[in-house]
Amino acid sequence: MAIQVPMPKLGLLMTEGTIIEWLVPDGQVVKQDQPIVNIITQKINYEVVAPTGGVLYHAAQVNEKTQIGEPLAFVAAPDEPPPLIHRKIAGPRENQRPSMVTPVKPKFGNFVLASPWARLLARENGIDLVQVKGSGHNGYVNGRDVLRFNRQRRLVQILEQLPPTPPASPASEYIIPLTGIRRTIAERMAESLHTMAQATLNAEVDLTELFRLRRQAQLRPMPTHTELVIKAVALALAAHPHLNAVLLGDEIELLPDIHIGLAVPLQDGLLVPVVRHTNQRPLPEIIQETRRLIAAARAGDLTVDEVTGSTFTVTNLGVYGVDFFVPIINPPETAILGIGRIVRKPVIWRGQAASHPMLMLCLAFDHRVVDGARAGAFLRTVSRLLARPEVLFD
Repeated sequence: MAIQVPMPKLGLLMTEGTIIEWLVPDGQVVKQDQPIVNIITQKINYEVVAPTGGVLYHAAQVNEKTQIGEPLAFVAAPDEPPPLIHRKIAGPRENQRPSMVTPVKPKFGNFVLASPWARLLARENGIDLVQVKGSGHNGYVNGRDVLRFNRQRRLVQILEQLPPTPPASPASEYIIPLTGIRRTIAERMAESLHTMAQATLNAEVDLTELFRLRRQAQLRPMPTHTELVIKAVALALAAHPHLNAVLLGDEIELLPDIHIGLAVPLQDGLLVPVVRHTNQRPLPEIIQETRRLIAAARAGDLTVDEVTGSTFTVTNLGVYGVDFFVPIINPPETAILGIGRIVRKPVIWRGQAASHPMLMLCLAFDHRVVDGARAGAFLRTVSRLLARPEVLFD
């Protein structure tokens, strides 16, 4: 009997993954533990290996989203016929095996397999389900498919009403396919903005004392202000647990552990490696772990565990000369803190004019989970820890 190769679950809140590349063509012999397909989820690439030796039969195609536990492929004995699900997808097999198969939406006359919610949405919006591409197993249509189709249909209607624009000159060499990490980031950020009630608060912090204590502490290596912000955020989350939470259906779950993700820009996107149990780590350990994770991210050596499970994210665009920006929450987290550029500004210090290093912070938070007062109290705590940073160096 053929053995199923399912989409693996690579995180507590992961629900689906996307096939990037088949490493073994359909119908070829594979060995046990041989990498067979490259998938992407949670912003990282992951190679799925064969559970046993035999003949590999694809059950999904490149760029197809597959739910957790749904089959990516099957491995059968050499004398065993292809699995039924593969024959349904691939159709009659000729002498030459196809390198990839395309799922066919199951139809019975004009009847399409779809969920009750999908049928209700289709009826309410005047949509023929035959036109909707299903993302479920074997083309099964769910409610999200109908909503996606309806959005695309409305967009086409809007574009048709716009005046025509002159044709652009051919420039195919400047077209970059939206695939891999970049595509995952685009989808997750769009999902974040469409599903959350995101609000923002800003605060400006005087880093004079932080810089003075950093020089006095004589830590080697010397901490960056980003690493000190991570420490401050971890301590503030312990005092304000509603910012360290996720919304699951109709319930808000306050998470017992604090795992801070740090957005690391890469050439084709970004990754968010995670400093686990951040509030329990001393500053030198946070410095060491942060730099190790950044180096591993840029070298492409991060593991699944190192990029999943964050409960709060910190992102810094100040290194690019950005004074202020509004970050987008990394779902399913409740908040994210953006760090801007440090700028020396004139201030009144102890009754006299002075020039001090000032840092702008921007907190984006999900207003469904936490209100503005609690979010403001959290940002005030972070600001005070940075302005009076003695506890950060303990």
